[in-house]
Amino acid sequence: MLNYIKYIILPSLCLITTNYLAAQDSSNNITKTPNQADFVPINITSTPEASVTINQDPKIKMLLDIKSKMEKDGEFSDRYKIQLYYGNLNKANEIVRAAKEAFPKWDSSIQWETPNYKVWVGNYQTRLEADRALKEIYTKFPNAFIFKPEKK
Repeated sequence: MLNYIKYIILPSLCLITTNYLAAQDSSNNITKTPNQADFVPINITSTPEASVTINQDPKIKMLLDIKSKMEKDGEFSDRYKIQLYYGNLNKANEIVRAAKEAFPKWDSSIQWETPNYKVWVGNYQTRLEADRALKEIYTKFPNAFIFKPEKK
Protein backbone atom coordinates (compact mmCIF):
# COMPACT_ATOMS: atom_id res chain seq x y z
CA MET A 1 0.00 0.00 0.00
CA LEU A 2 2.81 2.40 0.86
CA ASN A 3 4.53 1.66 -2.43
CA TYR A 4 1.28 2.36 -4.26
CA ILE A 5 1.11 5.87 -2.69
CA LYS A 6 4.76 6.47 -3.35
CA TYR A 7 4.82 5.49 -7.03
CA ILE A 8 1.32 6.25 -8.32
CA ILE A 9 -0.48 8.94 -6.30
CA LEU A 10 2.40 11.34 -5.63
CA PRO A 11 3.58 11.59 -9.27
CA SER A 12 -0.03 12.00 -10.40
CA LEU A 13 -0.54 14.81 -7.91
CA CYS A 14 2.66 16.51 -9.14
CA LEU A 15 1.50 16.29 -12.77
CA ILE A 16 -1.89 17.79 -11.97
CA THR A 17 -0.33 20.62 -9.97
CA THR A 18 2.20 21.36 -12.71
CA ASN A 19 -0.51 21.35 -15.35
CA TYR A 20 -2.60 23.76 -13.25
CA LEU A 21 0.36 26.13 -12.76
CA ALA A 22 1.18 26.05 -16.46
CA ALA A 23 -2.42 26.99 -17.25
CA GLN A 24 -2.05 30.05 -15.03
CA ASP A 25 0.99 31.27 -16.99
CA SER A 26 -0.57 31.02 -20.43
CA SER A 27 -1.81 34.29 -21.80
CA ASN A 28 -5.52 34.43 -22.18
CA ASN A 29 -6.62 36.19 -25.33
CA ILE A 30 -9.59 38.23 -24.32
CA THR A 31 -11.72 39.17 -27.23
CA LYS A 32 -12.78 42.75 -27.50
CA THR A 33 -16.41 43.30 -26.69
CA PRO A 34 -18.43 45.68 -28.79
CA ASN A 35 -18.92 48.05 -25.82
CA GLN A 36 -15.19 48.71 -25.39
CA ALA A 37 -15.14 50.97 -28.44
CA ASP A 38 -17.61 53.28 -26.71
CA PHE A 39 -15.23 54.20 -23.84
CA VAL A 40 -13.24 57.42 -24.10
CA PRO A 41 -9.97 57.87 -22.16
CA ILE A 42 -10.13 60.67 -19.58
CA ASN A 43 -7.22 62.69 -18.25
CA ILE A 44 -7.57 63.21 -14.52
CA THR A 45 -6.19 66.53 -13.39
CA SER A 46 -5.18 67.36 -9.85
CA THR A 47 -7.67 69.10 -7.65
CA PRO A 48 -7.18 72.81 -7.04
CA GLU A 49 -5.51 73.73 -3.76
CA ALA A 50 -7.83 74.75 -0.98
CA SER A 51 -7.28 77.44 1.59
CA VAL A 52 -8.65 77.61 5.11
CA THR A 53 -9.18 80.77 7.09
CA ILE A 54 -9.28 80.45 10.87
CA ASN A 55 -10.87 83.22 12.88
CA GLN A 56 -9.92 83.02 16.55
CA ASP A 57 -10.24 85.21 19.53
CA PRO A 58 -6.99 87.13 20.23
CA LYS A 59 -7.24 86.05 23.88
CA ILE A 60 -6.37 82.49 22.82
CA LYS A 61 -2.83 83.60 21.94
CA MET A 62 -2.53 85.30 25.31
CA LEU A 63 -3.75 82.18 27.14
CA LEU A 64 -1.29 79.97 25.25
CA ASP A 65 1.55 82.32 26.22
CA ILE A 66 0.50 82.19 29.88
CA LYS A 67 0.28 78.39 29.78
CA SER A 68 3.74 78.04 28.21
CA LYS A 69 5.20 80.37 30.85
CA MET A 70 3.54 78.33 33.62
CA GLU A 71 4.92 75.10 32.14
CA LYS A 72 8.37 76.66 31.97
CA ASP A 73 8.09 77.77 35.59
CA GLY A 74 6.99 74.30 36.61
CA GLU A 75 3.45 75.10 37.70
CA PHE A 76 2.02 71.95 36.06
CA SER A 77 4.73 69.37 36.40
CA ASP A 78 6.72 67.65 39.08
CA ARG A 79 9.84 69.68 39.69
CA TYR A 80 12.61 69.65 42.22
CA LYS A 81 13.57 72.56 44.44
CA ILE A 82 16.28 73.17 47.01
CA GLN A 83 15.38 74.38 50.49
CA LEU A 84 17.94 76.63 52.12
CA TYR A 85 16.22 77.67 55.34
CA TYR A 86 13.24 77.04 57.61
CA GLY A 87 12.57 79.55 60.41
CA ASN A 88 11.62 83.17 61.16
CA LEU A 89 10.91 85.88 58.57
CA ASN A 90 13.91 88.17 59.30
CA LYS A 91 16.43 85.38 58.84
CA ALA A 92 14.54 84.12 55.76
CA ASN A 93 14.83 87.57 54.14
CA GLU A 94 18.58 87.58 54.81
CA ILE A 95 18.97 84.12 53.29
CA VAL A 96 16.98 85.12 50.17
CA ARG A 97 19.16 88.18 49.64
CA ALA A 98 22.33 86.13 50.08
CA ALA A 99 21.03 83.44 47.70
CA LYS A 100 20.13 86.00 45.03
CA GLU A 101 23.61 87.50 45.27
CA ALA A 102 25.44 84.18 45.27
CA PHE A 103 23.26 82.39 42.69
CA PRO A 104 21.55 84.90 40.38
CA LYS A 105 20.81 82.24 37.74
CA TRP A 106 18.26 80.52 40.03
CA ASP A 107 15.09 82.07 41.39
CA SER A 108 14.85 82.37 45.15
CA SER A 109 11.56 82.66 46.99
CA ILE A 110 10.09 82.66 50.48
CA GLN A 111 7.23 80.28 51.24
CA TRP A 112 5.15 80.60 54.37
CA GLU A 113 4.13 77.53 56.33
CA THR A 114 2.56 78.03 59.70
CA PRO A 115 4.35 79.34 61.81
CA ASN A 116 7.66 79.54 59.94
CA TYR A 117 9.09 80.57 56.58
CA LYS A 118 10.98 78.51 54.04
CA VAL A 119 13.53 79.71 51.50
CA TRP A 120 13.45 77.80 48.23
CA VAL A 121 15.87 78.04 45.32
CA GLY A 122 15.55 76.88 41.74
CA ASN A 123 13.04 74.90 39.75
CA TYR A 124 14.72 71.81 38.32
CA GLN A 125 13.15 69.38 35.87
CA THR A 126 15.28 66.40 36.85
CA ARG A 127 16.91 65.15 39.99
CA LEU A 128 20.27 65.28 38.21
CA GLU A 129 19.91 69.03 37.58
CA ALA A 130 18.99 69.56 41.23
CA ASP A 131 21.98 67.49 42.41
CA ARG A 132 24.36 69.55 40.29
CA ALA A 133 22.91 72.79 41.67
CA LEU A 134 23.01 71.45 45.23
CA LYS A 135 26.69 70.68 44.86
CA GLU A 136 27.26 74.34 43.99
CA ILE A 137 24.90 75.63 46.71
CA TYR A 138 26.56 73.53 49.46
CA THR A 139 29.56 75.91 49.36
CA LYS A 140 27.40 78.76 50.70
CA PHE A 141 24.53 76.89 52.42
CA PRO A 142 25.69 73.56 53.90
CA ASN A 143 22.22 72.69 55.32
CA ALA A 144 20.46 72.84 51.95
CA PHE A 145 18.56 69.81 50.64
CA ILE A 146 16.56 68.74 47.58
CA PHE A 147 12.84 68.04 47.71
CA LYS A 148 9.72 67.89 45.56
CA PRO A 149 7.04 70.34 46.69
CA GLU A 150 3.55 68.95 47.21
CA LYS A 151 0.91 70.09 44.74
CA LYS A 152 -1.74 72.26 46.30
